[in-house]
Amino acid sequence: MAARLRKSPDGGLPIRTPRLVLRDFEPGDAALLERAAARGRGAAMPPLGGRALAVAKRVAARGQPRYSPQRRSFELAVVLRRGAKLIGACDIARSGPRRADIGYVLASRHWGFGYGTEVAVALVDFAFAVLGLREVIAVVAVENERSRRVLDKAGLRWDGLMRRHTRFAGRWWDCHRYIIERATWSEARGLRR
Repeated sequence: MAARLRKSPDGGLPIRTPRLVLRDFEPGDAALLERAAARGRGAAMPPLGGRALAVAKRVAARGQPRYSPQRRSFELAVVLRRGAKLIGACDIARSGPRRADIGYVLASRHWGFGYGTEVAVALVDFAFAVLGLREVIAVVAVENERSRRVLDKAGLRWDGLMRRHTRFAGRWWDCHRYIIERATWSEARGLRR
């Protein structure tokens, strides 16, 4: 399920997995995201899924800068390779000198097919193989058991509980923090450090 990554002037974008393409947003994606949100919930429960969707819609509406070595965040459309249908959004954002946070949200009708895991694995691979980072972090609402399983399958491990981590929709949310380090990723893939 590993993504095909390459070091190139475009920074390894788009990221291609066996069934998906993770690409920069294009004109028209904002309307598609709005329709998908109206039909159902995102895969990552609020607050994180709601925020990811809001950021994705904003980026899709205004456009996104192309790759540069200084680019700190990558908000990407999740598109099915077959049929080129937009089914969600994901992001990887540098949160320190050699660290990044990842997130993803999928239209509910595309849950249960392993797309979330495919996205998470691709983002982790991108962080280490292309961006050369040392660790990747993900935060998920305690109530979101599906997303916790996705992170486990992608190789991230539980790192702690953050009580009242964020406020969204009139309430405080407890969240789990997951992490994977470059050494763990390299070992799992049989790569030299």
